[in-house]
Amino acid sequence: MLKIGVIYGGDSTEHDISILTGLHLVKHVTENYRVYLIYLTHDNRTVVGSRKIDDYISGKAAKAKVFRDWQKLDCVINCCHGGMGEDGTLAAVMKFYKIPISSCNSVSAWLQQSKIATRQILTTAGFLQPKFQIMNTANVEDVKLTLPLVVKPDMQGSSIGVAVVHTKQELKSALETALTLDSRVIVEEYLADMREVNVAVMRENGQIITSGLEVVGGDKFFSFDEKYYNAASGFVKKSGHAPDDDFLQRYATKIKTLAERAYRVFNSNGVVRADFMIQGEKIYLNEINTVPGFMAYHLWLKAQIPYGVVIDNLIQDAIARQKRSGQFMTRFDSEILQKNRELVVEI
Repeated sequence: MLKIGVIYGGDSTEHDISILTGLHLVKHVTENYRVYLIYLTHDNRTVVGSRKIDDYISGKAAKAKVFRDWQKLDCVINCCHGGMGEDGTLAAVMKFYKIPISSCNSVSAWLQQSKIATRQILTTAGFLQPKFQIMNTANVEDVKLTLPLVVKPDMQGSSIGVAVVHTKQELKSALETALTLDSRVIVEEYLADMREVNVAVMRENGQIITSGLEVVGGDKFFSFDEKYYNAASGFVKKSGHAPDDDFLQRYATKIKTLAERAYRVFNSNGVVRADFMIQGEKIYLNEINTVPGFMAYHLWLKAQIPYGVVIDNLIQDAIARQKRSGQFMTRFDSEILQKNRELVVEI
């Protein structure tokens, strides 16, 4: 029986959402695995996790004993939103200890967590992108784009610190707020009358597959509260013919093709969610979330893929990648030490 660590929490503004994702995922792990809960506290201590949500609300969970069973794990499922879970740090730590992890490697994770790097790479790769400008404290007064604009901290997620601004005063205030969350900020043109469409991507038996599609709101920007305080509204499987079905059918093939291509461009792993903006006939790839909330399980249900199968795919793909990485040469034998021993040998 494979031993699986489910890790969640961490030093991130998305700490609480991460807890929900982790505990929700554990409920759907099949009996084929033995599960170890690993809670990352706000100061990134790894402790034995609790299955009781009240323990996290009260703070009791953070006082649990340190998790020490790393050597037992066959794989780790990363449920940490933001912070070290999505910026590549956790992936790097797992790589050091040679523990397979379900999410992107450290380089891929960082590039996709950075809104600036994502924009630059997608632009170079030929994806349609909104006009953007990179800001920091040194050039905060030098915004050249025309209002209205969208202001985003570079490495934040879940819409934290993101604002749509229509006036110079709103822009100034949004930049000040964003720069308290990150040292770099991206300012983008606001796409009016657009519709946001999300799709999830992962590997199954080595092949890249996509989920069902979902229209999110209209052209309305969703804040953190609207995304998560009424989370159930976004995770209910629709029945019958929904008003957006014809719209999705029209763009489904193009969106799925672009999502799969982006997955390859960034060398992604695990489940990612690609968020698109459609304005008229133009399809913009807005961003890629490498550890999406609840692993985007509701999108997989739209494709009739049960959550348990999604979890199986994550585990199997992570272990397969780890095995492949072990095939690469990491040792090069030479006589360099013998030939240069006089450089370090004391006379």
